[in-house]
Amino acid sequence: MKYFISVAVAIMLALPLLGQNNAPEWLNNPPARTADYYYRVSQGTGITEDEATKKAFGMAILESAFAVGVPVDIKKLEQLNGEDLLIEASHFVKIPINKVCQYTTELSTRRGYRVYILCQVANDARKVPKFKSFNCVTNKEEE
Repeated sequence: MKYFISVAVAIMLALPLLGQNNAPEWLNNPPARTADYYYRVSQGTGITEDEATKKAFGMAILESAFAVGVPVDIKKLEQLNGEDLLIEASHFVKIPINKVCQYTTELSTRRGYRVYILCQVANDARKVPKFKSFNCVTNKEEE
């Protein structure tokens, strides 16, 4: 009986790690920075997949704004639809950001989802770059 319990506990502890083997390459190895933009991986959790996606996109915006020293209006983040190309971070600055990939997992310790998103973010918030198409499977930009 002790052996059975030990094996069951070992399997339960290993289950979250098994799901990571299916994770896309960009999750742990985002593409390199280009002359016009860089890639950012952000994550969010929520009871629903939609809620987790909005939180992940909000985190991408907060992290990107922080990186360029732009203040962010938190109330505007709550009104995001999760696919916006230009995000108004203040009255004077818009951050060009483009969501290109999404990976969703179910939470193992509680009910809900964890969503990871890969975004292209402009190096210069004053101009919108020509974002290239990105293949989420091959982890490469396409022309």
